[in-house]
Amino acid sequence: MSAARARVAAAGLAAGLAAALACAGCGYSFSGSSAPGHIRTVAVPAFGNETLDGLIAEEVTRGLSDRFLEDNRLKLAREAMADCVLAGRVTHYERRVYSYTAAQEPEDYIVIVRIAAVLQDRVRNRDLWTAEHMEATAVYPASGGSGTSEAGSGEGGARPGNEQEARLAAIRKLGDDALARTLEQW
Repeated sequence: MSAARARVAAAGLAAGLAAALACAGCGYSFSGSSAPGHIRTVAVPAFGNETLDGLIAEEVTRGLSDRFLEDNRLKLAREAMADCVLAGRVTHYERRVYSYTAAQEPEDYIVIVRIAAVLQDRVRNRDLWTAEHMEATAVYPASGGSGTSEAGSGEGGARPGNEQEARLAAIRKLGDDALARTLEQW
């Protein structure tokens, strides 16, 4: 074999090897969903409310729906059309003193939101997961000022500054938990 032919063969081999490596690198693709093929949509119908707080169930329903919407691996759908349904009820809402100052005055408050939920696979007619006591908390200062400490706020971000921000932070944690439970099934 001549030197020129050897160089052409080596170049061809190198090009083929490079193409093979490029294709191998592209062999993995993320489809955007960890769910099985038959689960593409989720519905979150209005949660029931077993508390005395008239708005908490609506806030939880909206918060859970928003979390699935943000994640975008399962599309939101109407209940009648969804492949799976996340149904539940708010079983507990509480705001109480979390810590006191040296003068025995409230320094921080904590909100506690507890739900019972079930994720139903409507295609295969079975429950994918059930949780009777999903709970999330968030702490905020008694002064009502917006805090910067991450104590009590959970996963990063600024500390909630008031009860409403703490409610939303706790609901966000519930949404993260529901999403994780849903996607870890597959």
